[in-house]
Amino acid sequence: MLLKKIMGAGIVFSVLLMPISTLDAESRTPTEPSSKAVNAAEDSVKPDLNALLIGQTHHQGRAAYTGSFTMVADNGTLADIIIENHSNHPMYMNLYVDDYSEPMETMISKNSEKTVNLLALQDTDVKVYIYSRIGHDMDLSIRAEQFR
Repeated sequence: MLLKKIMGAGIVFSVLLMPISTLDAESRTPTEPSSKAVNAAEDSVKPDLNALLIGQTHHQGRAAYTGSFTMVADNGTLADIIIENHSNHPMYMNLYVDDYSEPMETMISKNSEKTVNLLALQDTDVKVYIYSRIGHDMDLSIRAEQFR
């Protein structure tokens, strides 16, 4: 069991280090059926295949943002965490994967957006901690989605 968690964490960290351009949006979207015989009722009710892990959240103030979610293998193996830093100062994010991993830190530049990709082959608990190193006011938006 411990070996599976260590291997899962290793895979997650290898994907975190992968450039974002390697996971293009086209490879994530399912292909449309080629049949033109889809009626209007079926066409208007397309299920969202993405699982919302963290709903669109706006965080302001000096206190750090903390959030957590579980990637469930049945919802897919890939997830994106999207952080928009609206402040004029850099923010830092620590990601904790399961309880046994060392945190991975990444910087979110001032007035910018950062997307962090995750890969998990089994159910995986993830904790997100975003903070300012020197106590600046934070103004950020965050959301996370899991997909196939």
